[in-house]
Amino acid sequence: MQLTKLASAQMILWNILESYHKDPVVVFKQVGLDIKKMRIPGARYNKEKIAKLWEETGRLIEDPCFGLAAATSWHPSYLGTLGYAMLASSSLRITLERLVRFFGIITSVNAGELIEDEANETLTFNFIYKDTPLPIYREDAALALILSILRGNFQQTFAPVSVSFKHSNKRCRKRYSDFFRSPVIFDAPTSSLTLSLEIADQNLPSGNKELATLNDQIMSQYLTDLDSSSLREKVQTTIIEQLPSGNITIENIAAQLAISSRSLQRQLQEEGETFTSLLDRTRQDIARQYVTDKQYELTEIAFLLGFSELSTFSRSFKRWTGQSPDQYRKTA
Repeated sequence: MQLTKLASAQMILWNILESYHKDPVVVFKQVGLDIKKMRIPGARYNKEKIAKLWEETGRLIEDPCFGLAAATSWHPSYLGTLGYAMLASSSLRITLERLVRFFGIITSVNAGELIEDEANETLTFNFIYKDTPLPIYREDAALALILSILRGNFQQTFAPVSVSFKHSNKRCRKRYSDFFRSPVIFDAPTSSLTLSLEIADQNLPSGNKELATLNDQIMSQYLTDLDSSSLREKVQTTIIEQLPSGNITIENIAAQLAISSRSLQRQLQEEGETFTSLLDRTRQDIARQYVTDKQYELTEIAFLLGFSELSTFSRSFKRWTGQSPDQYRKTA
C-alpha cells in the first residue's frame, strides 16, 4: 500500500520556509510536489516526497533548531477536520486521545500512544515513528506542534512535566528549554510529552462536544474511504506523484503499491480499466489544469507531466484537445 501524508499539513513547512526567507515554491517543485494539492481538502502526498521536502529544507536552513518554528507556523485547517476537532476537545487528555485515534488523517506512517502512570500522576504522549529514524528537525517539529495545540486549548503559559527526544541535539538546549519550559531529556527511547494528570483532565471552557463529535464522524468516514478507495484511484494517485520522474511504467507503479505488475493489470481490468489508458487520461486532466494556470511555463508543465521534451508534450496535448498548449491557454 502506498504510504501518504495529508497535503495541507505541508503548509506548515511552507510557512517555515517563508519565515527563513526561502522560496517554498522552488523547494516544493524541486521535489516534485503539486502545490495546488495543498488547497484540496483531503488530498495527499507520497510520504517519500515529503521526506525529500524536509531534507531539502534542512539543507537550505542553517538553523539547527528550525523545527521548533512549527509551533508558530500552523493553522487548524492544515490538519483538516482533525485540527478543529482537537481544539474543540473538552480536556487535554481527550485532545491527545483524538490525535492518537485519528493519526491516520495526517500520515499513514506515524502513530502515537498515551501512557498513564497513576503512581506518578502523569499522562505521557509517545510519538512513535514506525519507519526510519526521523531527522532532528522533524522530531522537533512534531513535539513543538503538539505542544502548541495543547497550549491553544489550555493556556499559552502551559508547560509539560517533561519532554523527551530520541536525538541528542544539545546545540539547541537553551531554545528547547525556553520553548517547552520544562526539563528536556535527550537520547530517550521515545519522543514524548508528559503532562500531569491534574492538568490533563481539567475541563476546558473552549470544549465543544457537539462540534468535536461531528468532526469525529467526518474523520472516521474519511479514513474508511481512504482504506477502501478503488485500485484505480490508488494507481492514479501514485501516477500523479511519480509523473515528474518521467519513469512511469506499470512495473514502477506496481512496486510503489507493493503488488506485482501482473496482478495490478488484472485488477485494473476487473475495474474496466487499463494502465495505459489511465496514465494517458491522468496526464490529460492534469495538463488541462496546468496549461490554464499561467504561472507555469510550458516547458515546466512538460517536465511535471514526465515528458522529456516540450515538443513531445505539445503533440500529446494537441491529440487530447485538438489545440496546441499555446492556443488552449489563450482561449481558456
